[in-house]
Amino acid sequence: MRILYKNRVLTAKWIKPPLLLMLLALGHLAQAQEGSSGNTTIFSGAEMTFFGDHNFNTGGGGTQPGVIYTIRTAPFGILNFASPANVATGGDDANYVDGYVRKLGTSSFIFPVGDNSHFGPFAAAGDGTMGSYFFTDPTTAITSMLPSGDYPVLPNEGPFPSTTFETALAAVSTIEYWDIDGTNATKLTLTWDATSNINGLTAAQLNKLTIAGWNGTQWVAIPSTVDATSILGGASDLTAGSITTNAAIAPDTYTAYTFASRVNPLPVTLAAFDARAEGTVAILHWTTTEETNSDRFEIERSENGKVWSAIGSVKSRGESKVTIDYDFTDQKPLRGENLYRLKMIDKAADGAKGSFAYSRVRAVQFERVEFATVYPNPVADKLYFNEPASILKARLIDQNGKTILETTNPVDGLRMGHLPGGLYIVEVSWRSGTITSQKVIVGK
Repeated sequence: MRILYKNRVLTAKWIKPPLLLMLLALGHLAQAQEGSSGNTTIFSGAEMTFFGDHNFNTGGGGTQPGVIYTIRTAPFGILNFASPANVATGGDDANYVDGYVRKLGTSSFIFPVGDNSHFGPFAAAGDGTMGSYFFTDPTTAITSMLPSGDYPVLPNEGPFPSTTFETALAAVSTIEYWDIDGTNATKLTLTWDATSNINGLTAAQLNKLTIAGWNGTQWVAIPSTVDATSILGGASDLTAGSITTNAAIAPDTYTAYTFASRVNPLPVTLAAFDARAEGTVAILHWTTTEETNSDRFEIERSENGKVWSAIGSVKSRGESKVTIDYDFTDQKPLRGENLYRLKMIDKAADGAKGSFAYSRVRAVQFERVEFATVYPNPVADKLYFNEPASILKARLIDQNGKTILETTNPVDGLRMGHLPGGLYIVEVSWRSGTITSQKVIVGK
């Protein structure tokens, strides 16, 4: 299908000057499309740029209403939306860009892409993000070049067998996929409708839905959350909706993107998990954006990443599709590095053991000079030691530098109740060879 780019539409309003010269030089390729549907084609290696919002129903900016075709084989034909152009309206199964769209600027943008009379938009905000939709099984990765036949396998790294995926996934879509490119990190949002068959893919369990990316050898799950309200409007459900990655990623990280179903849906969607030192304690904070059949969070700690111990538990909301914040304080962290993770556990049925998933690990460092060697402080009766097994000897020194008490068995602590109130120094000799000291107040 060829389109005449008449001089009257080759204006600075939507064509870059270098592109104008290029298109004029390719005049022998730009023949009139008399008697055709009136759709617009951007040929291989050519680009068109909209500097304003576009309505597919009315056309404009040098294009006819309906489908805008861009050649999908390299070098691509590309339709650019410059930074002032933030909205493309009127997109549907008869009005879309059949090929590659690139957005400029950092505003959020819904890419009006489609393929073979099927609208398959996605969204991103990263400057320079470019993408195309393929309404075909990624296993074959061949779509039609209307009206003249089929393209070869696209993108060039394909095909992407829908039966090749990591063990965390149960199934990968055989309906569609996206080629999304770019180096600037951005959250990615994919959309679906009834044709996507999300119901069948997830066995009617929407909480199993995830975005998957082809990593060069297999499909892998990308942490993502179903949007309560679809970017196209309306509530997300099994027939229509959208899903967004939990974190910003460079689109070039994966060769292709599509929908997949997880083996076991996570009891919660963890949007953030952080840990920090605050004085002598560690503060853990995490946020969920969705909870399904969730029971609790168990907080686990390790000093080497190999042996983990549960140090606390926080009850979860259970069922939620809104943002919920949680906090936990480790009152007695270890000296040196503390590794923390969350064990997210769902509710078990009929007394069975609930399934669970782990969060990423967060590290908090406590330098020895700042570490609370003893507690409580102030002390009224008995003073206890953190990590007594790591201590060779400890002694209590008064303000005159005199040793008042000394012990080589810190497990039992030091009895302080008989001492006059005031300030003392606890000096500890550690098995590692380090000596630390801490001020202690005896209160009366």
